[in-house]
Amino acid sequence: MTAPMEPRLRRRRRMIIATIIPAIIMIVLAIRFLTLPLFMGQAQDAHGGDDGDGMVKAAERLHPLNLVERWRAPFVEGTGKSVSGDLAGGRADLETALERTKDPQDDCTVRTNLVITISQQADEAKEAGDTDKEKALAEEALTLIEEGPEGCLDGSDDGNGGEAGRKQQEQKDKLEEQTGKKQPEDPQDPGKDDPKDDGDGEGEEPKDPKQKQLEERNQTGQRESENDKRESEAEGSGGPDPVEKPW
Repeated sequence: MTAPMEPRLRRRRRMIIATIIPAIIMIVLAIRFLTLPLFMGQAQDAHGGDDGDGMVKAAERLHPLNLVERWRAPFVEGTGKSVSGDLAGGRADLETALERTKDPQDDCTVRTNLVITISQQADEAKEAGDTDKEKALAEEALTLIEEGPEGCLDGSDDGNGGEAGRKQQEQKDKLEEQTGKKQPEDPQDPGKDDPKDDGDGEGEEPKDPKQKQLEERNQTGQRESENDKRESEAEGSGGPDPVEKPW
């Protein structure tokens, strides 16, 4: 039969347990906080190289004890999935990240990638010939933009030096065309109603024909260059366009 433990020993055991457990928790938390910058660096390196799989792997290291900036791990994972072409999976993670944001600038960062992901889903529906789905997705993305915090769309307080706002504005223009709220601009004849372009306006002297021809040639070249640039960006890697990065 085991002899009863003396009261002095029991008190000592309780003191040891009461001291060790908090110490272990503090050590684990300290290690976690010290490794966070390392894992975030890995995520940003993968992001900079459009390495979707690398971002997902980095996110897996950010998830455990995700107590600080709880939006960041699903944001990295969602962006990585979208970059890899898994738009549905990426959207789900980005929606989780958006729900966890507490700061308007963090909200703007996550919202921008979510808008781009849904916009890509609308493009996929368009390619599949599903016009109703394309329009519905485009409407969803537009609503997200409209519900964004102040300073996000205009880039004045987006936390990304105006980059997130610029990308959202680009998406807004595209989505409004997809939903029929805005007519596509005619690149062939901009400013045809501007009397200044042909020098025939009231009170202006007619331009020299050679100068007018030169200006028209320059404008045509500029439009062709911009069209080539847009087509090159759209073609990308041949698959779904990678999610752009405001952060």
